[in-house]
Amino acid sequence: MGVRARRYCAAGIALLLATTVVSPPAEAQRRYGGGEQDPQPQKATLAIVGGMLIDGHEGRPVPHSLILIDGSRIVAVGTRDTLKVPPGTRVLDASGMTVMPGLIDVHVHMDTLGHTDYQHWHQTYRSRLQEIYDVASRQLLTYGVTTAVDLGGYTPEIQNFKKRIAAGQVVAPRLKFAMGFISNYADSFIPTWHRGYQTVNVHTVDDARAAALKWIEAGADVLKAYDGLTGDQVTVIAEEARKKGLWVTGHVSNPENAIARVQAGQDAIEHTGGLSYGSTVPPELIRVLLQRRTIIVPTMLISTVQLDAVDWPEFWTDNQRATSTTPPDIWADIRASLEHPERVLTNLGGFVRRDSVERSRAIFKQLREAGIPMLIGTDSSTPLNLKTDAVWREMEQFVLNGVPPMEVIGLATRRNAEYIKMGPDLGTVTRGKFADIIIVDGNPLANIRDLRNVVAVVKDGKIYREPTVSPTATSNAATVAKNPR
Repeated sequence: MGVRARRYCAAGIALLLATTVVSPPAEAQRRYGGGEQDPQPQKATLAIVGGMLIDGHEGRPVPHSLILIDGSRIVAVGTRDTLKVPPGTRVLDASGMTVMPGLIDVHVHMDTLGHTDYQHWHQTYRSRLQEIYDVASRQLLTYGVTTAVDLGGYTPEIQNFKKRIAAGQVVAPRLKFAMGFISNYADSFIPTWHRGYQTVNVHTVDDARAAALKWIEAGADVLKAYDGLTGDQVTVIAEEARKKGLWVTGHVSNPENAIARVQAGQDAIEHTGGLSYGSTVPPELIRVLLQRRTIIVPTMLISTVQLDAVDWPEFWTDNQRATSTTPPDIWADIRASLEHPERVLTNLGGFVRRDSVERSRAIFKQLREAGIPMLIGTDSSTPLNLKTDAVWREMEQFVLNGVPPMEVIGLATRRNAEYIKMGPDLGTVTRGKFADIIIVDGNPLANIRDLRNVVAVVKDGKIYREPTVSPTATSNAATVAKNPR
């Protein structure tokens, strides 16, 4: 794929925009075609044998693949013809299925599970946040998300959760945290806001710098610039983030605010609602987004989830993926809140508004045609937005809006990894990278919904979920344990 030039016209001003479609790296093009091959390792702890490999580079899929893992890293990638399974190696049999990198969600909230009443949820479960984190982690990892970015929560509980992960007390995806929010609201609003206890509310540039330093000191990997901030306030937040190698993402209020924030150094924008008036993104904002190479995380799902729930309520009220991974008392509370999705106070404004969905699609199309980079983030678990299904449903929205499935998979793997500054270690099935790999029963290139059918999850070379193991494919005929190992 090459470079296409498009002409974007608005308000009588013609802008010539270059849309670059990234070609698969040379490494991906030559690895399996009879050229350079990964050498045969003498030992491995795990082999994933068979299956069609979609390696994340967006090149041609590899049939009959074979991946060798030693400890936490991939040591060789090839096919059954180019590699052999070393003696004593455990084997996951992926025959007839798809093998691909673990999915990366760049916008989640670990402290919510899809309940439709935010105030009730935070009042009821604030004292049970460690349990909620455990459930959220299990849901993400079980259904293929091996890395996620938590964009705002309650810092003391996040710090405790990180300690539990480090101590091996909880199974979790690889997580990056914004810790809390930085907002600029009226002080009187903060006690009434369901996330008021998680934010530093600022009014001056000095306040904004102090807030950034507070979250950095608390251990933030990214800073979340929330509602109400000015360009000057974002400038100092971005300055402090750069000093520590962090990035800044957040909301925007309107196109003028978006321009000010992007020019101030905000790297990414969450959601598309503040980018336009009606369904049109102003040309001057398009120009700035392109100049600054700003990332948009459109979270298309939050504009469609209510309509989907109205049309198919059983998917939510009787979702077996959610019920099987949530404690019964918590699920009973969530389920009761899902009974009348048409009444839910969501991003649609509290009632079914199909025009909101059409506006979000029009904005997405405009950004796409302009060449603005967009990535996969779900905002799970906003109301109705269950973590068990959020990523494949967001990826489906990209496909429904014209993005080819292979490119969408690349967004949810390699390009998301690059965005969160983990490209050298994650995002592709490549020798030397962490062994974060999933096996899907189906072909997501033919139907992206097949990503619902994750049957095996490997993270850091450990098996967290597994398909049937072929006894004849491993030299010691051992069965893979059900617990992570």
